[in-house]
Amino acid sequence: MAETEQKKTKAPSSKKRRRTIWLIAQWVGIPLLSIAALAVGLVMGYVYIGKRPLEDVYEIETWRHLYDLVFA
Repeated sequence: MAETEQKKTKAPSSKKRRRTIWLIAQWVGIPLLSIAALAVGLVMGYVYIGKRPLEDVYEIETWRHLYDLVFA
């Protein structure tokens, strides 16, 4: 009987630990994936569609100029 009671007590803590790990992965993973998607989208749009050099993608002057064009 002692073995079955130990198994019952281990199962909820194991599930709770998995759930906690999953929640942490969601809170950290989703923003990281969003940032990675943004970076890839910038490169795809600016370099491959816009036919511009890759080194200009992450310069702030490029995006300031684009902002001025859109909102001026």
